[in-house]
Amino acid sequence: MKMRILLLSLLTLFSVSALAQDGGITGKVVSRDGRVALSNVKVVAEPSGITVETDAEGRFTFENLPKGDYELKFETSDYEPLNLRVRVDKIVKDIRSVILAPDMQQMIDDSVFAEFDTDTESDAQSMPSSLSASKDVFSNIASYKFSEMRFNVRGYDSPYSDIYLNGIRFNDAMTGYGPWSLWTGLNDATRNQENVAGLTATDFGVGGIGGMTNINARASQMRKGFRASVVNANSMYRFRAMVSYASGALDNGWSYALSFSTRQGGNSYVDGVYYNTYAYFGSVEKLLGYRQNHRLGLTVMAAPSERGAQQASTDEAYHMFGSNYYNPNVGYQNGKLRNSRVRNTHEPIVMLTYYWDIDDATRLSAATSLRFGYNGYSALTWKDGADPRPDYYRYMPSYFLFKWAQSETLEATESWLAAAERARDEWSGWMDWDKFYRQNYTNTPDPGTSEGKYAGNMRPSNTIIEERHTDQLDYNFVANVSHMFRNGSRIVGGVKLRINRTEYYDEVKDLLGGDYWYDIDKFALRDMGSDILAYQNDLEYYVKNGHAKFAKEGDKISYDYYANLREAEIWAMYDISFGAFSMNVGGEAGYSSMWRDGRWRKGLFIGNSYGNSEKLDYFTYRVKGNFDYRFSGAHSLSANVTMIQDAPKFQSAFVSARTRNQVTPGLSSEKIFGAELTYNLNLPYIRARLSGFYTQMSDLSKVISFYDDTESAFVNFAMSGIDKRYYGLELGVQVPIWNGISFNGALSWGNYQYTSNPDFISIADNRAEVLVKDKVYWKDFHVESTPQFAANVGLNYRGPHNWFASFDCNIYNDLYLSMNPFYRTGTAVESYITGNDGASDLNAIKEIRRQERFGAYAVFNASLGKNWYIHRNYTLGFSLEVKNIFNNQEIRTGGYEQMRMYKGRIPTSSDPSVTHYFRFPSKYFYMLGTTYYLNVYFRF
Repeated sequence: MKMRILLLSLLTLFSVSALAQDGGITGKVVSRDGRVALSNVKVVAEPSGITVETDAEGRFTFENLPKGDYELKFETSDYEPLNLRVRVDKIVKDIRSVILAPDMQQMIDDSVFAEFDTDTESDAQSMPSSLSASKDVFSNIASYKFSEMRFNVRGYDSPYSDIYLNGIRFNDAMTGYGPWSLWTGLNDATRNQENVAGLTATDFGVGGIGGMTNINARASQMRKGFRASVVNANSMYRFRAMVSYASGALDNGWSYALSFSTRQGGNSYVDGVYYNTYAYFGSVEKLLGYRQNHRLGLTVMAAPSERGAQQASTDEAYHMFGSNYYNPNVGYQNGKLRNSRVRNTHEPIVMLTYYWDIDDATRLSAATSLRFGYNGYSALTWKDGADPRPDYYRYMPSYFLFKWAQSETLEATESWLAAAERARDEWSGWMDWDKFYRQNYTNTPDPGTSEGKYAGNMRPSNTIIEERHTDQLDYNFVANVSHMFRNGSRIVGGVKLRINRTEYYDEVKDLLGGDYWYDIDKFALRDMGSDILAYQNDLEYYVKNGHAKFAKEGDKISYDYYANLREAEIWAMYDISFGAFSMNVGGEAGYSSMWRDGRWRKGLFIGNSYGNSEKLDYFTYRVKGNFDYRFSGAHSLSANVTMIQDAPKFQSAFVSARTRNQVTPGLSSEKIFGAELTYNLNLPYIRARLSGFYTQMSDLSKVISFYDDTESAFVNFAMSGIDKRYYGLELGVQVPIWNGISFNGALSWGNYQYTSNPDFISIADNRAEVLVKDKVYWKDFHVESTPQFAANVGLNYRGPHNWFASFDCNIYNDLYLSMNPFYRTGTAVESYITGNDGASDLNAIKEIRRQERFGAYAVFNASLGKNWYIHRNYTLGFSLEVKNIFNNQEIRTGGYEQMRMYKGRIPTSSDPSVTHYFRFPSKYFYMLGTTYYLNVYFRF
């Protein structure tokens, strides 16, 4: 008997030592409510960086860990992150149950970001560059709490933040913008995210400079159970309902998940802004193979939506209307409010994912996706007469006062003053829909034209609603392999392929009472009316039919072309640790090719509008290094550096893609250098992160299209050689105070400036010759559209019985208005040189080049919520967030200088024939007053 016990003891000791000669950690992760096992929890052992996930029973194991102190980081959706310190010796240490507390604050809706997926500066402000439920204290505040000011982390635009879905980068192929609108409203399905900030690399790509987010929208990644929630709000929409169910891992190896939502209604402030949106998600996965080490999944998702949009306006219009939320897009039709600016989208995504755990150290993953559907944005357009939009400058009193200042006779002065008074008395601010219908009902074509010859009894529409489409067919494929070596180092790499064809076209959405729209180039008709071929939008249609198209609702008009893109990349990264030091080095090499394919031959550009343009081919690369040193479990330092060469975006590659194949002069690859240094502090009584960063961007390009009053034509302003510099500091702090109360704070300070004077050319849509070729003198001007100073000071409370509350003050400063580059050109400046008064000339030049800076603002927000656990299986809860508590309606969140300019006489000049340009008044957006977001949810 004693011998048997001795042998069993020796065998047990031998087995344990054989299992973990280098030591290890094992345990089980459960929820605080009900002690339910949590699967798919990400567990990271720092400083080694080794990562595992819990299995279906919530268990995890780290093997072959060298002796030392480790910090385990537990992260999963719906639960607060947890850090545990563990000392590893030469046995496997069982830390038993790890308990995660539910994350009770779930008030943010992604529509706040999808609302600003936009294609023109005139329709919205710069879209925020980040939407990440990051566990990093600074990134979480910057991504969510600063969103009210359209805050861009480190000043970077949205294209510099990489957004992945199931391992595939989904940033828009043509613009690079974030793709949040593709799955907006599917919060339950997309809440499982992996996030990194700044220059840190990840397992799914080398990444850029603005951080990376990977959304795990797969059936096996969704938390098991049923969820239902109802929202009432007054900022974007009135009502939201969402239901979701996930099966978890079933005994037969299957798992599935479903989610549906709808959002309806408008807000309390802006007329015509509304939501009529739906979203659907379905995913199924199956474990395959006798070892069940293969996983195959299918995911289908989309967010069909109809959204009424707001457009910025001038302070003069806001003042006359009596509200900073005036929307010039809207008016009454038969007593019902109607918006001319409506976005209609339905772009389904179909994805296949595959995972193969080849052995305990090696995994292969692959994914492929197809995005298709339509994306249309409506707008008012017209043929004859002045701009019918109610805030057009010629309808405003300021226009007549400008003419009054130009008057040379008493009679003219009195006439212009009287006109200003009439404008002030008669202006309503509403778009006159009934007038459009009356005009179109009574319109007749000129019988002396080819239109009149073929129109018969049909009535032409002079004003219509058009819908501008960017319909994408986007295919992606990725494949990655990761391998863990015996020494704990790891290599991961893969390939990426993208094929995109986006069709840009315009179509008739509403004829507004007329019978057809005669599809010709109205500017070419005005300037070259004697040449009937010159003003044909579709010359081949004219040659075949003897007249331009009599377009009906749903017909294409104006332009039609394909934007084609091909991208291929190969990448790899290597992780290794040496005691307290760890590093990650990686690189990516790629090829990008783009070209335009015109579907119509335009009369003005017979030989340069139809068919394929030249192919623009670029070699791209990314090199990145991440270096970390952990002084102890509480103190660590990291240094990261990257060098990037990217292809330009299609939207800036062609001078006027609507009309011709002409490439932007000076177009070249974009170059980026970035570096950052970060100190992390992690103590029981304080968590903090302090980062300093520096970024240099070179050889950027940009094309701006607008109506130029000085040329009386639609003009394309194409810039190249744009350089920018960004540097600054980020600080995030979290300090427990007393009895569930904690202090949270964040600070972002930066200096973002242009560092070059880019070249530009100006070309009209209806002319082939270059109008102006010059430089834009905006070196040392500030990068626009995001606060360069932002700070958050907040108190959080987590009390007994699952109550939580917060109170925050956000402070913003140094937000600069988006600039009209033409104001800073030599051409504009020369118009001020009168030769009469040098000081006056200098002051005038300073005035036209002046960049507007917004002052400091403070915004106060609060939240309150509670969860009730019913029989340990059901959760009922609510959360209420109130923003801008003190109802400050004078906070400017952005805007832009208008691209148009006055041209008038200089009153001080001795020569009355001397004219110069005057700035148009800028247009602004204002933060909404007090808003609320009430979410009531039920889960089991």
